[in-house]
Amino acid sequence: MDTLKIEALAGEVARDLSLSLFDVEIAREGPRTILRVFVERDGGVPLSDIATFSRRFGAILEVDDPMDGPYVLEVSSPGVTRRLRRPEHFERSLGKRVRVTLTAPRENRRHLVGELSGCDGEGIEVAADGTTYRVPYGEIRKANLDVTQEELFGKGKKTR
Repeated sequence: MDTLKIEALAGEVARDLSLSLFDVEIAREGPRTILRVFVERDGGVPLSDIATFSRRFGAILEVDDPMDGPYVLEVSSPGVTRRLRRPEHFERSLGKRVRVTLTAPRENRRHLVGELSGCDGEGIEVAADGTTYRVPYGEIRKANLDVTQEELFGKGKKTR
């Protein structure tokens, strides 16, 4: 399986459709191999663009065949609570609220929720509860943007 080739092909199709390739994930789920491709665009990605990307990219995969054996292609946007896995994901999310699960407890904490205040080639910094935690990438089990319901839906109904 040629992951770099898959990413390059997906990136080319995304650019042709004025999209950005956010991530490519290959996972085994039971006997199936799932190829997940996440694309984005400022302002969101309409379902019609995701369908177009899926058709074009699927056709290219059939010809180039960079996958080993059968697979299922899933294409979507990364969503508002997108998973952060790569240094560039963290870089684009600076100043935003994140939820980070650590591989091992740090100062008796396994979960950090706070502002992503820094990142570099080695790791990230999360400002949480008045403390800034430096976390190397290798100690991150999972990281996502943490969006509140208020940010998504506003403060609710206004009464007169």
